This record gives sequence, structure tokens and C-alpha cells, in this order.
Amino acid sequence: MSADEREFTPSAGLTMGVEIELQILNSRDYNLARDAADLIELLGKMEHPGAVRPEITESMIEINTSIQSTHYSLVRELRAIRDVVAKAAQRLNLRVAGGGSHPFHEWSDRRIYPTERFKHILDLYGYLAKQFTIFGQHVHIGCPGGDEAVYLTHLLARYTPHFIALSASSPFQQGEDTSYQSSRLNTVSAFPLSGQMPFVRSWSEFLEYFDKMRGYGIVASMKDFYWDIRPRPEYGTVEIRVFDTPLSVDRAAALAGYAQALARHLLKDRPRPPSREARSPRRARRRTRQSACDRRRARTGWRPAQPADARSRSVVPARTATS
Repeated sequence: MSADEREFTPSAGLTMGVEIELQILNSRDYNLARDAADLIELLGKMEHPGAVRPEITESMIEINTSIQSTHYSLVRELRAIRDVVAKAAQRLNLRVAGGGSHPFHEWSDRRIYPTERFKHILDLYGYLAKQFTIFGQHVHIGCPGGDEAVYLTHLLARYTPHFIALSASSPFQQGEDTSYQSSRLNTVSAFPLSGQMPFVRSWSEFLEYFDKMRGYGIVASMKDFYWDIRPRPEYGTVEIRVFDTPLSVDRAAALAGYAQALARHLLKDRPRPPSREARSPRRARRRTRQSACDRRRARTGWRPAQPADARSRSVVPARTATS
């Protein structure tokens, strides 16, 4: 990693961008298809906003918006991208869908998309790479500097259960009812570098941690951290990664708007300093560090909605917890 890549590139504060992973389906029985390359090639010949990129297996694509500052402009762009992608898919006798997991596909049938990074992930994690055929929405919030990004990453972690509950849309896996509203997160938690960013107080401390992990050969770049929320210095953002892909782009825009509103409150009002305990009601667990509260929200969604508040160490009403 070059010195430039280590620097946090400032971006306009509180701007936002969205990445959404979509399912590619055949039109016969709506199982996952293996046609990401053909769909991306066709979309490359069609005019559309944003970008469309491959994902880890050939049964999924990722759509990216441009940088937006308002909910109105974001939802308008998402609708435009959706319409073009759906049209291109129909021309190939395919369909695209949202949702955090496909209800009945078999992960062993998946094929890794042929890029160097995805092949590296397959070599590193084996069968987990194919099981990563799950579908999430990532929301980027612009930050003016690295220290602000570290602060925002810690403070947004308190809202991880809320993000999970509001977006949960993956109740089925491998043809089974999982009894989870968001089963997708159980797949993510299998990766050793998932969970929460370690407690650091500044961008310089974060770089010290990154250099240590890279020196041990555990990571090669910051993309190798699969944390719930992580800084993205090349974009100048904090990236929230726990959302399931919603069933509509309007829902996706609403979730991004909620994250933007929270970020504004946290960065402008600075309601509290970051601390190890108050980031979220999370109990450290070896490897996954998945909190009991996160699992409860993944299990039940927003009902019964009684999130725990880390500061007061008590259960609070949902309306209070989301404000």
C-alpha cells in the first residue's frame, strides 16, 4: 500500500453513496443464474448513471450510485439504475432481485467471478467464499478527515442493531426457514475479520493497527477488514455494511437517509466521546465478536423491538433507540 493510499482523502461532509448487491435469477424457476459477466457486458453498452460491478460469484452484481447529498437525488438515481439493469436482464432472459439471501440456491453450485481479488479470497477462505453469495447494502457517509471517520465509526456502532432490524430481509437459506429475519449476518460472521473495528482514538492510531496487521500478513489492504462499519480512506467515507439488500430501491434510499441523519447528529452535536463500552452493547467473542443484541435483531427483526442502550445499560423503546 502506497503512502497516498494510507492518507484519508477528505470528502464533503455528510454526502452519501450506496452500493447494493443484487441477485441474478433465471426466468424459469428463479434460481440463481451464472450470468453476471454477460449482464455487465450488456450494461456497458447502455447509458445509465452510477456503476455496475461484479461481485464475488457469477450470480450477483453490485450497483453503485454517485455521490449524493439528499434523499431525493439518491432515490432518483437508484430508480434510474434499477430500470436499466432490469431492462438489460430481460434482454438476456434473466431477472434481478433484492433480498439479503436467495431462498433455495445451493452454495456449492456457485462459481467465483474471475478476478484476482476474488480468486485470492477463495484461496484464503476456501468454501466460505462461495457461501458469501449473500446480498447486502453498503452506505457510505462522507467525512472531512480521518479523525472524524474514526469517531463516526465508533459512535455509529451503537446503532448496528437498529440497522440490522430495519433492513432484515434474509429469512431463508438453502431451502430452509432459518428462523432468523437476517440470516445473512451469520454467513458474514464466519469470516475471521468480521465484527467491530478495534478501539482506536485517531486516524494515526488506526494506521498503527493496520500496519501491525499487515506486518503479520493477516491483511494486505484495508478492504480485508469485513467489519460492520469501517473507514474507507480512498473514498473519504465511513462505510456501514450490516444492511441486508432491501426489496426496493426506495427502501434502500430511506435506510441511507437514516444513516445520513444519524451521522449529522453525531458529527455536529458530538453527544458523547467514543468509549469501548458505549460503542454498542457488544460482548467480545473470539473471532466473530457478534453481539448478543445484534443476534437478537437478526433473529427477530424489529419485533419485539426493545433494543438495549449501552449508556444506560437498559432496554429502551424502539422510538427512543432510533432517535
